[in-house]
Amino acid sequence: MNRVSLVQAGDIEAAVRRGVDLVGGLNLERGRKVVVKPNICNPKNPHGMVITDFGVIEAVVRMAREKGGSVTVVESDNIAGPAERRVTESGLMARLDGLGVPFLNLSGDEYEVHRVAGVELELPRTVLDADYLINLPKIKTCAHTLVTLSIKNLYGVLRAAKKSVHHRHLNEILPYLAKTVRSDMIVVDGLTCMEGNGPTVGNPRRIGVIVAGMNPVSVDAFCSRLMGFDPAEIAHIANAARMGAGEMDADKIEVVGDDWEGFRCSFERPYSLRATLKSLSTMRDVYLGGSP
Repeated sequence: MNRVSLVQAGDIEAAVRRGVDLVGGLNLERGRKVVVKPNICNPKNPHGMVITDFGVIEAVVRMAREKGGSVTVVESDNIAGPAERRVTESGLMARLDGLGVPFLNLSGDEYEVHRVAGVELELPRTVLDADYLINLPKIKTCAHTLVTLSIKNLYGVLRAAKKSVHHRHLNEILPYLAKTVRSDMIVVDGLTCMEGNGPTVGNPRRIGVIVAGMNPVSVDAFCSRLMGFDPAEIAHIANAARMGAGEMDADKIEVVGDDWEGFRCSFERPYSLRATLKSLSTMRDVYLGGSP
């Protein structure tokens, strides 16, 4: 559970397959319901840094199908609009149609109410009842949580579109999701990442790797170090570790694959003056209709 792989990505699918194999492979039986949760937070993807790379999504879908899994890709509504619109305008829906894979908007799903930090969260039954959940985050910085990785990607399963009303409770909600929503396999898109004013209008930072693992705390702690951050300063990761959701101590995480130290970076933090000035062109692309 505490093994994390890092693989340099020349060929994306080959890197995904190797990364997953290094942490034990997809432990998936034929006929099981597989839910795949990428990060499709916006319909626009300037420089390829905003949403999960389609090559990663397609590779995981093919791998799950080879095991006989019944695959559904999911997202929920957010302030950028209905999930269907984001998935369609980004171009992902056409890819899924080509693969014959259904898409489900979790905002219309049946749900359970969970109470955390004095607020009610509507957790979709499709996610809670999945036989196997594959979590596909992208490496990015985030104004509210410093990083957005596999734990923060689970925030996107909540049915409510206006998720910002819970932002002041993220350090309690996110650890709860890490314990409650089981991530059976995590494949992190570390190809073209985002630094600075994430999670949508930051600046591109190319690392060119795939990271994989089975535990969200261990994966996110490792990715934080890869970005140049101490996971102990990231409250939702540290709280999740304290709650027993996983291990963040570097000495207790086995890193396999390629030498990760050669890929270690120093990501720009959100809302520094330099990050803000650099993000002006990205703001144009995302909000004023620039590159898709």
